[in-house]
Amino acid sequence: MTLGSISRRTPMAAVVAVVAASVALSATAVAGAGAGKDNPQVTAITVRPIHEAQVVRGDDGKDHVEYDLLVVSVVGDPVTLSSVTVLDRAGNQLGRIDGATLAAATQNLFPHTPVDETGIPSSGAAAVEVDLALAPGTVPAQVTNRIAYSVPQGSGSAVILDATEGQVDGPKVAVNRRPAIEIKPPLAGDGWLAVTACCGPNVHRDLRLAIDGRRIETGEAFAVDYGQLQGNRLHEGDGSTNEQFFGFGADVLAVADATVVFTQDGEPEQTPGEAIPATKFSQIGGNKVILQIAPKVFAAYEHLQPGSLTVKVGDKVKTGAVLAKLGNTGPSTGPHLHFELLDRPNVATGRALPFVFDRYTLAGTVDIANAQDGNIVITPESRQVRSEYPLWGSIQNFP
Repeated sequence: MTLGSISRRTPMAAVVAVVAASVALSATAVAGAGAGKDNPQVTAITVRPIHEAQVVRGDDGKDHVEYDLLVVSVVGDPVTLSSVTVLDRAGNQLGRIDGATLAAATQNLFPHTPVDETGIPSSGAAAVEVDLALAPGTVPAQVTNRIAYSVPQGSGSAVILDATEGQVDGPKVAVNRRPAIEIKPPLAGDGWLAVTACCGPNVHRDLRLAIDGRRIETGEAFAVDYGQLQGNRLHEGDGSTNEQFFGFGADVLAVADATVVFTQDGEPEQTPGEAIPATKFSQIGGNKVILQIAPKVFAAYEHLQPGSLTVKVGDKVKTGAVLAKLGNTGPSTGPHLHFELLDRPNVATGRALPFVFDRYTLAGTVDIANAQDGNIVITPESRQVRSEYPLWGSIQNFP
């Protein structure tokens, strides 16, 4: 969907933009200082989690702990974050974000863009995306965070703080360690590239919307955009028509036995590379199908071909049933399937849920540093995957 489509320019450009901004934290076991201070301190920022952390087993074999920190500046000068350290209850360091990685992860709340290099503005807010990649089975029930920051030398804020540097010990973040939902893949065949997916800054992982004036939801944190590769290309020729894209017209499949709870048809196909902004909410995501696959679990499919939907609201479908065909409808710059699980049948107000596919072959990963001129440089792999999530940049062969 436009809140996270394949690309802002071309499908290949999106691969570069998405994957280049990785925020993965390596797991470590280094002892660290405990969070918290005995005496109250004036700080430049307040920090809280947007919601509890979620966990998914990625196809790199690691458990990815995903959460966002909401950072609000309460001083009169820009605040620059210098590091975010993640600790367990015992004060052991689990991971750290700093440098260019932290700059990419510190973002304006909606526009999918990093905060200006001058820092979080006075009275401004930003979100810091945290992707904590840990060895399987080592995810704690709670983590805490130590956020270091600075304000300009000689500024009024430095006078109030009596320092140019400071840190906030906290906040604590509860980790929902409930196992991710296991489903079948929404597509069949080989060469399906996760052009956009968790776990790093990109147009899906970055999405945040305020709900009821009370909370912020991350409705696309685990959403995947799929394009199909043949060799190392997403399309033949210059990619100027939908029909040149290898995934265009592929069957889109039910990921579980389910009930159809929402459909939308009638949005026209778009021209590749020419995303037209939505003028009303219903256009976002183009033609859609939403299935209820379990209590409070909904599977959403978007950008479907007009006239290809085979189901209507109320229909019962079996796993693997054809729902529609992959298209390029709604604001989108190239044919792809947007797929995700949500906790409610609404792509705006729902929270993304972590999921894993029961099985597939990991056929390779994209070497983004060497991608150019529409050619995707692939690091080949051939590994059978069981109950793992397709991380962005990975290539799946589905049964």
